[in-house]
Amino acid sequence: MKDKTNIRYMGFRSANEGGRVFDFSFSESAGQNFLTSFEIPARFFTGADRVRLQEGVSICYAKLKHLLEISPLTDVPDLLCLTTSDIAQYREVLPGSSKQRSDPYSPRTE
Repeated sequence: MKDKTNIRYMGFRSANEGGRVFDFSFSESAGQNFLTSFEIPARFFTGADRVRLQEGVSICYAKLKHLLEISPLTDVPDLLCLTTSDIAQYREVLPGSSKQRSDPYSPRTE
């Protein structure tokens, strides 16, 4: 059985050309701490479907959690750069975002 893994968000910093780097530490309950960082390029923070800073943390956390479920702690790279497919896979649509229906009283067409 796999030990419980603790994940801690450490903060963010600016990356090249306006992107952001989100830093995390993680460890098993009685084990060594590991550090990893996720870079989200600047292009994801612009436009109508832009990633908000708070979303960036959640997206990176979800990606890290997934990586830790499928591989050993020691296999997680020191730095990962998120892709369009990562954003789509791990993003949660939040209330009030641009993906919400414009008229909340209209019937769903899904």
